[in-house]
Amino acid sequence: MALVINKSKCMFDLQQISRGNLIYAKHSSWDKGRAGFVTSVTENTVIVQYRPEIGNITNHFSIHAVDVMNGKWEVRWSEDLTEIYSYDKQEGE
Repeated sequence: MALVINKSKCMFDLQQISRGNLIYAKHSSWDKGRAGFVTSVTENTVIVQYRPEIGNITNHFSIHAVDVMNGKWEVRWSEDLTEIYSYDKQEGE
């Protein structure tokens, strides 16, 4: 049994994405992605608020860093749409 374990931890870079950023995300289980804005971001989770097609309501979904790293999410984000960043596990960063 090891006394010390060296584990790498995947997490979001808080210098790259922040609250208020515009975001488009598509989970591997979805037919199409959703566009919204980041309402909360921590090292482990990004919360996205979006407007569904139903009407005058909003909804949200969570993106977990480990799932992004495992290729379950395609993500594009921007602070002001002058520069758009993307992450797709198949293409790399």
